[in-house]
Parts: sequence; structure tokens; C-alpha cells
Amino acid sequence: MQITPPAEAQAIIDREIQSGRYATQEDVIVDALKHLDDESYVYDAMSDPKVLEAIAQADRGEARELTEEVWNEIRERAREDARRGVAIPDDVKY
Repeated sequence: MQITPPAEAQAIIDREIQSGRYATQEDVIVDALKHLDDESYVYDAMSDPKVLEAIAQADRGEARELTEEVWNEIRERAREDARRGVAIPDDVKY
């Protein structure tokens, strides 16, 4: 089957491939279709190592409420990283 996505959708596909998360257009589309099924989406999220680590951190009491103060700390850390030339990891760019 040949599909020509609209320019906006193609831009999203291209961005996902450039991020390194997906290798091909087909990979992006297949994953997007899987996410149409809520049950599949929840399963995928719960099998993501980063999600599992976040849950473990919360269970250990290492989580903080996302307050304005915490946002300010995050912004300041990002500014300092930018001043030092620290690269932004691909998984937090979008």
C-alpha cells in the first residue's frame, strides 16, 4: 500500500526519524497505529525503562511536586547547561 502523508504529518515522521527513536517511516507509522489502541499504549509506556525508573524513584520517595520553584530550578539548570555548551539529549528535545 502506498500512502502519501500530508506535509505536516511528514514533518512529524521526519522529526521522529531524526531523533533516532525510529529507523524508518514505516516504524513511525506502525507505532502510531499501535497507539490508537489505548491498551497497547499503556502497555508500551509501562515497558519503557525510563517510565519504570520514574515509578521506582517515586516509590523510593525521590519524586517532587512540580511547583513553580521546581520549574525555576529546571530552567536555571537548562540555562547553565546552555552556557557551558552541554548538548540537549534527543529524548528531551520534543
